[in-house]
Amino acid sequence: MDNQYIAFYASSHGFGHMTRCLAIIEELLETTDHLIYLASGTYQNSFARVYLARFGDRVTYRDIRTEVGLVNKENSLQVDIPRLEHELTGFMAEWDTAVAAEVTILRDLPVACVISDISAIGIQVGDQLGVRNIGIANFTWCEQYEFLGLSDTLIERFREVYAKLDLFIEYDLMLPAPKLHVPRKQIGFICRRFDTNRIAAIKAQYGTSIFITCGKSASLLNIQIDNYDGTIFATNGINITATGNATVIELPIDTFDTHNYLAASDIVIAKAGWGTISEALLSKRNLVLIDREGVLEDTENIEELKRRGIAVSIKEADLARIDMQAITNLIADNIIRENLDAYENALEDIIREL
Repeated sequence: MDNQYIAFYASSHGFGHMTRCLAIIEELLETTDHLIYLASGTYQNSFARVYLARFGDRVTYRDIRTEVGLVNKENSLQVDIPRLEHELTGFMAEWDTAVAAEVTILRDLPVACVISDISAIGIQVGDQLGVRNIGIANFTWCEQYEFLGLSDTLIERFREVYAKLDLFIEYDLMLPAPKLHVPRKQIGFICRRFDTNRIAAIKAQYGTSIFITCGKSASLLNIQIDNYDGTIFATNGINITATGNATVIELPIDTFDTHNYLAASDIVIAKAGWGTISEALLSKRNLVLIDREGVLEDTENIEELKRRGIAVSIKEADLARIDMQAITNLIADNIIRENLDAYENALEDIIREL
């Protein structure tokens, strides 16, 4: 498949789907002669353009809306179900037009396969091109939307699209998908490779630190941190205040190596999205997950990771005021350090499947 294109359709919902796709894309570009076609949201692709800049014209970008995903209530991590159904209905009405436009672009290129995480548009493009059609994710939207009580008609349309896959590569923590009747391959955790020199430099500059993120698809008003004297790294969209001698560093929205800041920190406090979980486990950080009711992926991830003894959780309401001494005690009582040693980057396993 060398010198051929691999077309990636990364979800334009949030940021975790893009960063884990970038881990695969970077590995492909470094170890093969493939060309990459990357379709995602303008926001996600702007990040990818910076991250993959050194590969020049080996990557072609296409800015489109590939997914709706979930829609949160304002200043909350809770899902706004009426708005979500409204946006999904409008988005799905445009599927045929969006897919036709993509097929027009790609049909004259030497496309070896289409990889979707986990965009219904990408899957339909792969089907119409007649090339190998691969999905890779830790859930399908059918299970998420069923849990939220969305309409059966809407969910069935997604199910019909997923049935077009030739292979579904499922990451660790995959939500049960008993109605997904396509060939499936289980894989572990992946993330972008850590830069040990960069991590050491961050530690040298900022000292002891914690890392707080609620995902780039969420925006919260205020979080107060008590009983902490180190550096607090926060991703965009979170307003953090701290008592004592703590220093708050809000990482600019265009910070392309947030995973290195995460790996340099002692404790990670995060929304229970798969991408951040993967980065924390592979860098063997203490992981505190935010339990937001009403989101199936988050609930299942938290329950399973707590069962394995590799994470603890707090409620979304607890974010208003976080006592770091209490968090440290919670970690000491519940996280089993040696269990974290079991996780290694599964990137090579994925490349073999492509």
